[in-house]
Amino acid sequence: MNLANFSVNRPVTIFMMMIALVIIGSIAAPLLPVDLYPNMEIPTANVSVNWPGASPGQVESQVTKRIEASMATIANVQSVSSTSRTGSSNVTVQFNFGTDISEATLTMRDRLDRVKRQLPTDADAPVVSRADPNSQPILNLALYSNSVDLITLRDLADNVVSPAVQRADGVASVGVTGGRVRQIQLLIDQNKLNQYGLTFNQVTSALSNDNQSTDAGLVYKGDQLVPLTIKGEFKSTAEIEKVRVSLSRGQSIPIGELGQVIDTYQEITFESRRNGEKSVGISVLKQSDGNTVSVADNIRKAMADIEKNLPEGVKLGVLNDSSKFIKSSINTVVEHTLLGGVFSVIILMLFLNSIRATLIIGVVIPISVISAFSMMYFSGQTINTITLGGLALGLGSLVDFAVVVLESIFRKREEGLTPVEAAKQGTAEVGTAVLASALAQIAVFAPTLFINGLVKNFFVPMALTVSFSHIAALFAAITLVPMLAAKLLKKHSHDETLPEGRSYNPAVWFGRGMNRLTRGYSGLLKWSLGHRAIIVLVTVGMLGGSVFLARFVGTEITPKTDEGQLFVNISLAQGTKFEITNALATKVEDLIKNIPDIESIFTTVGGGGGGAFQSASTNSANIQVTLKPLAERKQKTEQIVEQIRNLTSGNPGAQISVNARSSIRLPGLGGGGGADIQVNLNGPDMAVLSKLGDMVAEELRAIPTLRNVQNTLDRNIPEFDMTIDREAASYYGISVREVMTSIRTAYQGSVATNFKTGDSQISVLVKYPSEFTNNLENLNQVVLTTASGAQIPLNAIAKVEPGSGPAQIRHINQQRLATIQGAVFNAPIGDVSKEVQARLDTIQPPDGYTISLGSQADSNNAFKSLYMMLGLSIVLVYMVMASQFESLYGPFIIMFSLPPTFIGAILGLYLTHRTINMNSVMGMIMLVGIVVNNAIVLVDYTNQLRKRGMTLYDALLEAGRIRLRPILMTTATTVLAMLPLVIGFGEGAEAQASMATVVAFGLTLSTMITLLLVPVVYTLMDGLKDRLQRYWKKQSPPALPADH
Repeated sequence: MNLANFSVNRPVTIFMMMIALVIIGSIAAPLLPVDLYPNMEIPTANVSVNWPGASPGQVESQVTKRIEASMATIANVQSVSSTSRTGSSNVTVQFNFGTDISEATLTMRDRLDRVKRQLPTDADAPVVSRADPNSQPILNLALYSNSVDLITLRDLADNVVSPAVQRADGVASVGVTGGRVRQIQLLIDQNKLNQYGLTFNQVTSALSNDNQSTDAGLVYKGDQLVPLTIKGEFKSTAEIEKVRVSLSRGQSIPIGELGQVIDTYQEITFESRRNGEKSVGISVLKQSDGNTVSVADNIRKAMADIEKNLPEGVKLGVLNDSSKFIKSSINTVVEHTLLGGVFSVIILMLFLNSIRATLIIGVVIPISVISAFSMMYFSGQTINTITLGGLALGLGSLVDFAVVVLESIFRKREEGLTPVEAAKQGTAEVGTAVLASALAQIAVFAPTLFINGLVKNFFVPMALTVSFSHIAALFAAITLVPMLAAKLLKKHSHDETLPEGRSYNPAVWFGRGMNRLTRGYSGLLKWSLGHRAIIVLVTVGMLGGSVFLARFVGTEITPKTDEGQLFVNISLAQGTKFEITNALATKVEDLIKNIPDIESIFTTVGGGGGGAFQSASTNSANIQVTLKPLAERKQKTEQIVEQIRNLTSGNPGAQISVNARSSIRLPGLGGGGGADIQVNLNGPDMAVLSKLGDMVAEELRAIPTLRNVQNTLDRNIPEFDMTIDREAASYYGISVREVMTSIRTAYQGSVATNFKTGDSQISVLVKYPSEFTNNLENLNQVVLTTASGAQIPLNAIAKVEPGSGPAQIRHINQQRLATIQGAVFNAPIGDVSKEVQARLDTIQPPDGYTISLGSQADSNNAFKSLYMMLGLSIVLVYMVMASQFESLYGPFIIMFSLPPTFIGAILGLYLTHRTINMNSVMGMIMLVGIVVNNAIVLVDYTNQLRKRGMTLYDALLEAGRIRLRPILMTTATTVLAMLPLVIGFGEGAEAQASMATVVAFGLTLSTMITLLLVPVVYTLMDGLKDRLQRYWKKQSPPALPADH
């Protein structure tokens, strides 16, 4: 069935079909989830084990190594990394992309069940968790004030703000950090404990057992069964003091006799403030299927109601809203798309000089985009910067099909045919070429089906979105365009020719210019066909020049984005007191607060914060700096980062790093810990690794574009080592675990139970007074109970000596790891990586030690996948065209339009100072499908003219003259549609700028060269074909005479 004839003959049917597509797409579009990037399942899982009181060395040898060994043998494991800290082990298992992470975690749990018996008996059970992007807060809030204390702020956060935010649609959980948290403390007198022969465990057990409520079953009340509840929970601190602890011989004493019960607050080891005002942090996580933008909007609505109920002087502010950058980025793409669409319509108006014809083309764009939304919905895609960027980049291509069809209809109309016949014949004439062009543009994305890794997760959604829109545009071009042309276009009149004399109509000026351009092109084409060697040599020379120029184009995995946020991380020597760290953080705040482009500063100091605000320990602090919107500030984020680096450089003894936030940095394809550059050192001995790390750090500091170069290997810190005499412990019937538990409880305290008041749970902590725990000499006074019930001092079975050890021990693939990190300033990361690698090659590590550039293998694999996609796309485009034209010869000629494409792409990146990255290579892949359109139109029409009896020379000249206008129209609409993206203004524009630059410059230069090169190559190939045919004819044996 001829779709063009059907659409012209059945206009109502076609109109109803288009209306149906618009209705379905309009319903689907609002239902599509909105996010910054496509949904990506990161095949990573963690195993965490808590072993309170154990040193990093003990955790490493008795927990981490055993878990690592069991994980390393699981199928499809790419790497196993770990961190052993005081009291905890964390092992991260990264699987190959494509691994079923659900099945993998089941296997991990099975392996852990086997290794549990080898772990220390007093260590907690291993916990397996999957890496979940939704585990990051979508919104961080701060409740701050200088007029109320931290106790009140915490109470407001817990009982007013948190419940109200939790009720907002789409919120999964709310975490509150900071402030002062109420706590009931029982301060035990060691002498009283020894006097009565009691242990810590006996005290905590008495408290726990006496604070119980439970259901006792059902009892009859008359003829009715009613529940019986035993309520034995504490109602006041006085009741806690009266709890009795059993002694020997059936006696007991009240807990109040053993120490003092006080209603107080937890020790301050964490503090936060916003712009210098005391604050409490609130982090919000969305539900796994929640829409980031809509959930954030719901929270902001809830905040408006919350603020009405806050006391005077207390404010609730937003620290970080991930939906803000998402909305800004998407709005930027939408604005650029609309602006590009306007440019395309203007160009069409100038070329066609017809409002009706322009409207016919213009209606294809919204129908294609809306239809794409419906297909995105049914295929489970989301609206994000990648899918919308694909639509924006493909916007010009969407009208290409319609332009070629309408231009052909216009020409038939000018030949005197009626609008109906012109619509049918014009569409039929270019139908094959349009179909081939569409299939070529879709085929370039087929290789995404054959690659794995993050590149596939990142670009398959864009490939699907662009393919969906192209399918819709193709359908509209061969059905809607001929139908509307037959109805709206009038029969050609001689009055439509360009008027003579002066005219103020821009379309007239443009038309006259096109006539002169066409005559000039015809003359240049004649010259080119007479000087074919020059055209070929110039093209080859330009291609060689682009290869040379590529050396001066930077490389990086992903382009950096200006998100208006940066982080200042402060780290002092392990064990530094909270007060000292807090003082330095305050000093840094004072240094940077007067920078004009800063909007807010949020500082967290110390450990125990938890959630999104947690700092590592009392020796660290983090300052989150939010800048004014891009349009309101004079400096870019990277410039402000460098300014803060200079301001904070004079602080000896402290490591201060400043880094800009970048959401586009992909897991596995960037430096660890947010660093741009990371060098990994592996080997068995920590001391050797430390020296080797210092050598590497010194080399990296000599690179002028590297900042914040730090050796992250923690130096040994002072500690006290306790050695237990196992024979003596065995003699007294005391296990090592009992010793560890007694010491841990004595110095850290033990939460015995919780005291309920209203909806709040207040912990009851049993501990020695700080006067006791602050003096190490008192450690020997800790009393242990033997198996016979007798009491002995700790020094009877253990010896305490000063020592040193690492604060944490890191592994990668079961080897100890040290990392050197640095931030790149004012240079492409790929270029700096090459310089880093060159310097690393000059360092010869000792036997058993290795030096590697972190994530370099991942980066290489990503680019390898993209270049494989590029090669496969070229092959597939040729195969599609060969199948469509049923010829190997014509498509081979068309493929010569590709080399000029790469010349333009490299030239564009060089002139705009952009880099070769994943996005720009993806632009090259898209170009493979786009640039062949012009050659297809030219070669296809040349073949038609030759079939009508024209010589090759005349056919090429005529095809060039006739097809120049549609070629220039499609090129101009595509390039101008991308112009706003090439300029790259607005937040988040960097993500699409390099891709758009490649497509715009590549297509422009390719069109200019293709118009001359393809006809020249056609004649050369045709001559070669004739010579080969004559040669084979001579080689063929003469035909045998027929038998009579």
